[in-house]
Amino acid sequence: MTTVFRHAVASFEPTDRAVLLWTRLTGATSARWTLAADSGLSQVVAAGDASTGPDADSTVVVDVDGLQPGTSYWYRFESAGERSPVGRTRTLPAAPAAAVRIGVVCCARYSMAPLGAYRAMAEREVDLVLHLGDYVYEDDGHKGPRSHQPPRAATTLDDYRARLAQIRMDSDCQALHLRHPMVLALDDHDVADNCWAGGAKNHDPSVHGPWADRAGAAARARQEWAPARLRDPADPTATWRSVPIADLAEIVVVDTRLSGRDLQAGDEGAKELHDPGRSLLGDQQRDWLGRRLTDTSRPWSLLASGVVVNEISLPLPATSLINALIPNGYAAIEGKVMHDDQWDGYPAERDRLAGWLAERGRAGGRTVIVSGDIHSSWAFEGPPGPDGDPVAVEMTVPAVASKPMGRSRVPGAWRVLDGLVRRLEHVPWVDVTERGYGLLDVTPDEVRMEWWFVEATGADPSTGAELGKAYATAREGWPPRLAEVGAASADPVRAGLPGPLPDRPADLASLRRRHHLRQLFARFGGGAMALVAVRMALRAATAGRGRRAFLRRGCKSK
Repeated sequence: MTTVFRHAVASFEPTDRAVLLWTRLTGATSARWTLAADSGLSQVVAAGDASTGPDADSTVVVDVDGLQPGTSYWYRFESAGERSPVGRTRTLPAAPAAAVRIGVVCCARYSMAPLGAYRAMAEREVDLVLHLGDYVYEDDGHKGPRSHQPPRAATTLDDYRARLAQIRMDSDCQALHLRHPMVLALDDHDVADNCWAGGAKNHDPSVHGPWADRAGAAARARQEWAPARLRDPADPTATWRSVPIADLAEIVVVDTRLSGRDLQAGDEGAKELHDPGRSLLGDQQRDWLGRRLTDTSRPWSLLASGVVVNEISLPLPATSLINALIPNGYAAIEGKVMHDDQWDGYPAERDRLAGWLAERGRAGGRTVIVSGDIHSSWAFEGPPGPDGDPVAVEMTVPAVASKPMGRSRVPGAWRVLDGLVRRLEHVPWVDVTERGYGLLDVTPDEVRMEWWFVEATGADPSTGAELGKAYATAREGWPPRLAEVGAASADPVRAGLPGPLPDRPADLASLRRRHHLRQLFARFGGGAMALVAVRMALRAATAGRGRRAFLRRGCKSK
């Protein structure tokens, strides 16, 4: 086993001509890198030397340019007489682009479960992986069976570096990075739970120091370990940017955390929910986003938001009896049970967004929103424009390892939650119980999303993955709609790595035993609790409807 390249290799931010290659050196300060057109690294395309040190946490980032579009490459590093594992990366296509395939993931809470969805994604063929945030979790990890490093909430530069180093030692995470280049959006746990521009829910300046120092430390460590092509390299907290894909699409990566978010509604000192001055984006990012969305030089805009754009207020009375049933993050605000950390908590900002999307649609452009954060899978038709019709569609992907939304409260209460969200007219489909990933296929005429469900503790997550649902939206026609599609699409055939992926994590067997015990409790020990939960929700939410019919309804689709 290598001692220098303990964190393996990775690649980030591909363009049609360039890609960022990454590694970290342990006990060394310089490395030789090689990029080749074949898996044996005999057809060398580019090579060079790079150095690093403590100021970069011993990470190495190389921007390799002059490459061919839509092409796979293989690379490795050498240092102190050792060779890194061989990684594979890929450039984006050039115009005219017929198709692009994007893997979509979010919410990899290392302390909670193995990163089996990463392993399953590594075995698929995609052009790049889009990570929608919560690549790491800043908390102390006490709620899960795995320990976080350090064993406390991350608040300093050294803390965030250690947390990133831990997840990049994970073999499932390494497998994903060995196979595919990645683009990352930022969400709250990459910094601190429910963070906003001026602080976070659990940030205490008297204990944790100034918020600006903490946010800056998290952003700096992230740029070291997961580099992005920043607008301003001197400001790693400004992560909003776009990734053009030839003449086909543009991935518009927004920052809904650090650049301009006001304090969440309902918190002491916050602006009222419907205050037109409430900001999620900030002035500079808002102006930029408006320009990007109204640019129709490409048929598709893929808006990457760490948090959900569409309304997901639950049809429940805002009473204390409901608190035991509703998922984490929901609260009663102005008479509605809502998740104020999403765009729901910033309705004026969402209205501005919908206006740009409507303008884009009138000019012939189409928008697909991809989002994460809520540990569940959703297909939305919306948000609505000024006339009430949808101006986009949204696909929300499940968590990689965080606890699913429907399993975060009373065992069995997911049945109630599923029944409630299925009553939302703009939601053709939802699943609140599974972990997994998404596959987004983009062509000039259509965008299709497949939701894949993965058992994180399975011995081989790739062979055990199941297609949960697939929906497509067509470029032709207005307003945009979603149509369910059938069988899974086939992966393109491409050459892989010269060797097998690293073994599954060493603690997999113990995590699997714990998982099976939790399943038994949920099925048997939690039965009585679930029955109470169901009865409470029925009384609150199904007045005038047949209770037996409510209970008989399916749990996966609308």
